[in-house]
Amino acid sequence: MLRLFYIGILGVIFSILISLFNLSFEISLIGIGVFSFVMLGLYLFDLMNFDVPKYSIKNYLNVIGINMVFFFIWFFISWDFWLIIFFILFTSITILIRAVINMFVYRIKPVTIYGDGELKINLEKSLEKLEGYKYINFKENIDELEEFVKINNIKLLLLGKIKLEEKEIEKILKIKLRNTHVMSYLDYMLEIEKKVEVSYINEEWLLNAYGFEILRSKFQNKVKRVFDIGMSIVIGTLTFPVMIIAAIIVKLESPGPIIYSQERVGENEKEFMVYKFRSMRQDAEKDGAKWAQKNDPRVTKFGNFMRKTRIDELPQLLNVIRGDMSFIGPRPERMVFIKELEKQIPYYGLRHMVKPGLTGWAQVMYPYGATVEDAKNKLEYDLYYIKCYSLYLDIVILFKTLKTVVFGKGR
Repeated sequence: MLRLFYIGILGVIFSILISLFNLSFEISLIGIGVFSFVMLGLYLFDLMNFDVPKYSIKNYLNVIGINMVFFFIWFFISWDFWLIIFFILFTSITILIRAVINMFVYRIKPVTIYGDGELKINLEKSLEKLEGYKYINFKENIDELEEFVKINNIKLLLLGKIKLEEKEIEKILKIKLRNTHVMSYLDYMLEIEKKVEVSYINEEWLLNAYGFEILRSKFQNKVKRVFDIGMSIVIGTLTFPVMIIAAIIVKLESPGPIIYSQERVGENEKEFMVYKFRSMRQDAEKDGAKWAQKNDPRVTKFGNFMRKTRIDELPQLLNVIRGDMSFIGPRPERMVFIKELEKQIPYYGLRHMVKPGLTGWAQVMYPYGATVEDAKNKLEYDLYYIKCYSLYLDIVILFKTLKTVVFGKGR
C-alpha cells in the first residue's frame, strides 16, 4: 500500500509541475513516459522498498541518477530548458517524500523469541536479514517472560515452539492482551518470509489454513487465463527480434536443434512437452538425466547468457498460449526427479495442483539450486504462491522477474 501511495503522490506532483511549467501537449505526453520509466527505475534498484527503514547516501544518489538519466533524455528530445528546473524540483520532492515516510512510519521494533532449538535458530537467522527490528535474546523460563517483555518494551513476541503447554498459553495470552504482538512460527514464516514451512505443517494445518482460492475459484482461474494469454502475446511481440537473434546464435555456436523439447509434469501430474532454446551441448544427457549445476560445463557460452537473462525460456510462451502452462506458477519439473523428490520432501506433490509457470514466486525468491534441500526450499515458496494467489501477487512476480532479467540473476 505504501508503494501505491508513494507512486500516487509523485504522480500528482508530477502532473502539477507540468501544469505550472505550462509544457506543451507533446512534451507532456513524453513526460508521462518519463515518469513511468523513473518509477520503474526506482523499483528495479529497490528504491521503493518500504521494508527498509531508512535510505543510505548511496540510495539517495541512485534516486538522483535515475531521475537525471530519464529527465535528460526528455530534455534532449524537447530542448526545453525549463526541464532542468523541473528535474531539480521533482527529484528534491521525491527524496523529501521518502524521508517524511521514513520519519513518520518507521520505528525500530524490539523483538524477542520464546522457545529454543531449531525453530529459534531459524527465526534468529531470519531476523538478521531484516531491518527495522532490534532483537533481544530471552533465555529465561516462561515465568520471567512477562517481566522481560515489559522491561524491554517488546513490540513483537515470536513463538519458537509449535506446541505450547497450558501454562505457556495462559502467560503468553496475558502478554498479548497487553498490547504486544504475538506471532507463531508458521505465521511468521508465512507473513515475513513469504513461504510455507513444510517440515512443520500437517494435514490438520492444511485443512484449517485460509487461502488456496485458486484451487476452487472459477473466476480467479478465468482472470489468470486472460492474464496469461495477454502477457504471452505482449511479451512474445516485444521479444520476437530477440528470439530471432537467439535462434541464429544457438545454431551457429554448436551443432544440434535450436529448440529443445522435453517432457515435464504439469497440472494434476499430466505430462506435456516444454520448449526452450537449447542452452546445452547436444550430448548433455548422454549419461542420463541430471540436474543442472552452477557453472555446468554442459552449458554453452551463449546458453549461460540465455539462462541468466531467461531468454532460453521464451519459447515456453507457446506452452502458455496452448494452456499447458501458466505465465506464473511453480517451475515445471521432470518426472524422473519428481518421483525421487516426493519420497524425500513432504507434500511435494501439492505443487502440481496448479499449472506450472514460465516464472514464479520460488524462482524470484530463491536462487537456483540443484539439491534436495534446494527443492524443499523452493516448494515452500511454491506453496505460499498457491495459498496466497492473487492477480496482485502475479504482477509483483512479473516485476521481480524483470529485475532478475535486468541484473542477470537468472539460473
